[in-house]
Amino acid sequence: MSNLNIVYVYSKMPNLTSELKLCLPTVQFHNVESDAELKKAEVIVADYDLMIPNMYNLQNLKWMQGTWAGLDLLTPHINKPLPFILTRFSNHRFGQIMAEYIITHITIIERDLLKVFANQQQKLWSRDGNIFHYRSFSDLSIGIMGLGSIGEWIARCFSMLGAKIIGYGRKPSPNQQMDFISPNSYYTKSNINNFLSNCDYIINTLPSTPETAGLLNGDVLKSCADRKTVLINVARGSIINENDLICALENGWLSHAVLDVFETEPLPKDSRLWATKQVSITPHVSAISRTKHVAEHFKDNWNLYVNNLPLLAVYSFDKGY
Repeated sequence: MSNLNIVYVYSKMPNLTSELKLCLPTVQFHNVESDAELKKAEVIVADYDLMIPNMYNLQNLKWMQGTWAGLDLLTPHINKPLPFILTRFSNHRFGQIMAEYIITHITIIERDLLKVFANQQQKLWSRDGNIFHYRSFSDLSIGIMGLGSIGEWIARCFSMLGAKIIGYGRKPSPNQQMDFISPNSYYTKSNINNFLSNCDYIINTLPSTPETAGLLNGDVLKSCADRKTVLINVARGSIINENDLICALENGWLSHAVLDVFETEPLPKDSRLWATKQVSITPHVSAISRTKHVAEHFKDNWNLYVNNLPLLAVYSFDKGY
């Protein structure tokens, strides 16, 4: 690493510079106020959309720390390898917030809490159905699609709650630290049907890439019919198109879908999903980038950077994420 005097901040996130200074008080942070300043940067913490016009013309830039997990806004503008290291905001802090969202929705479904709330409005004391005869997390097989830093953290949370974890990824086998996933409970694209057929819940954390786009389209989800699986999508809407998802629900292959992401956002008012009874919709809020967490993640990577060690959550041009 060359002599480094200052880290530039180019972001709309409120108070990001202040949080960065709290995490790294010995480092100088400066908000970018002009293109001239931007061109001086060796290290920058930035929003992806602000960087689009300058991706290939910052000769001094060696490392950019992004403030979001998803790269959807940026990747259409990356047509060749980047001349600097790009790291995403993707770590256990983000995964923890996302796990809270997922646990909440599974609890609502398994304990039929929407029915409980409706009964309360009617002053009705009822313990019918799943209100009393509910499944606990230890009764469930939870499938995690995508076992990066976010997916791994979500899987760990459910493992600690006693659920059986079934993994899906692009690698031939899960990382060794994922000792909560047995070799017989890990699948790749070549045997995705076996993966789907063994899950009570499928949680999608896969990034949007040409390889993952449309992965669940067509009749792939027919493999879920016996278990009447619930799909929870907290990654990107491109994994399945709307019509095929509704078809899977209407055919009973899926019993429910919890959707935080969509092919088009905001979700158009004429989308059939709004009126589909077995769908729960939230406006892309399962996990948001929090200023404090971005600063803490940058600190983790900074300590690696100054010691010439590999950084966390590095973007790969070949992988597309």
